[in-house]
Amino acid sequence: ETKEVNIVVVGSGMGGFSAALTAIEEGAKSVVLLEKNNSLGGSTNMAECPAGARPFEYTEEEARAAAAGAQADSYGVSDPMLLYSMFRDAKENFGWLFDTHGVGWTKQGEAPAFYEGGNGKIAIEKLAAAAEKEDGLEVLTETPATQLLLSDEYTVEGVRAKTKDGKYVDYKAKAVVLATGGMSTNKTLLAGYTSQDLDKTIGWGQGQDGDGHLMAEQTAHGRANHLTVDSLFNNVKDFSYDSALGVCVAMQPSNFWVNQDGLRFMNENISSTAVSGKVVETQGSVWSIVDADGIQKYAEGGCQRHYSGFADKLVGNAIDGLQDEVDKAVSGNDECFKADTIADLAKKIGVDADNLADEIEKYNTGTDAEWGKESENMWPIATAPFYAFRISSGMLNTSGGIRINTNAQVVDDRYKPIAGLYAAGVCTSGWDGEVYGNGTCQANALFCGRTAAKHIVKNLL
Repeated sequence: ETKEVNIVVVGSGMGGFSAALTAIEEGAKSVVLLEKNNSLGGSTNMAECPAGARPFEYTEEEARAAAAGAQADSYGVSDPMLLYSMFRDAKENFGWLFDTHGVGWTKQGEAPAFYEGGNGKIAIEKLAAAAEKEDGLEVLTETPATQLLLSDEYTVEGVRAKTKDGKYVDYKAKAVVLATGGMSTNKTLLAGYTSQDLDKTIGWGQGQDGDGHLMAEQTAHGRANHLTVDSLFNNVKDFSYDSALGVCVAMQPSNFWVNQDGLRFMNENISSTAVSGKVVETQGSVWSIVDADGIQKYAEGGCQRHYSGFADKLVGNAIDGLQDEVDKAVSGNDECFKADTIADLAKKIGVDADNLADEIEKYNTGTDAEWGKESENMWPIATAPFYAFRISSGMLNTSGGIRINTNAQVVDDRYKPIAGLYAAGVCTSGWDGEVYGNGTCQANALFCGRTAAKHIVKNLL
């Protein structure tokens, strides 16, 4: 079957919804939004922070300075023109999100910290409700796009999609917007795009299987490159994304970590930063060691930091059932161990027992001459039973791969646009270096989605 529409948007996260709604609001008459999952939002549902382009309003001079600073932070890898454009348009785009569509957010100090409720579900709920009111916007779930329709490698004429009942529909369109997310849920494909040791990472996200990257590769864009693994935080394999125990043993400045040799290798205060996962990946194994008193202190409200809006509620509050979660982990997870002595724990996790004992003895003095950790965060490892949890980096998403210009058009390596093809969100390159840029995901998705829609309506419809 063939259908003719103005625009097809692939993906229903922030990038997809901002593109689809903006296109209708700018004058498009028929927009189809395709979502392969049975629910809307993708990994935006797990996003915490809408505030990548703080403080939401920049002068021309401030926008250029912020772009230069962000590019310097990426060691020159990111695209300063993309960053500048995002900062320049921040006031309008965030006004559209927060004011026009009523997406809520909460403050932390002077800057917005999290979506209302701690995650991006509020954004998807608001934008999906707005989409339902638009006659010209059709939202389809369980309908994956399978390939682009091309007249030649520089001209996209639509997209082929597979319906719920297994049939195929060719949507002939003036433009296609790829807002498909990253590759974090497809490690087999991702292994071909990164040198990262994926055995040390935990992949989360929703439906981020790289399908948008593969579609872009049909065109003169060619192979997607500079695709980075965003190790945003740490956790333990087989723990859920929002595991309270994972927050306690993998994300706190009061953690005590040793590597495969039973040696401490850094100040664990780094555990809640965007680079902590990268640090963990430098070691063969990283073990978080905690004693019975430590588990009790966490249960009584000892968490000091969150790693996302999901975990914010744990900070300073009692955690009911934490010991039950510990007992379950050590009985059924081969990366979690319990022992009555340090020597026995060292044997179970395969580290040098003398090294581990020496490190614990030094740590228990409460003074960290080697790494400079604050004494108040040096919880003694002294009361049996003792626990060890192997830490992995947490990959909520990947970033990059699809090259775009400041109109959000997909381009070849010399930046010649692929007519009719646009991209938005974490499938696009130019925003980050090898380490996640703190807040770029939602901000770039919003900027790209709205920019693409405006450019399409103005130039193609």
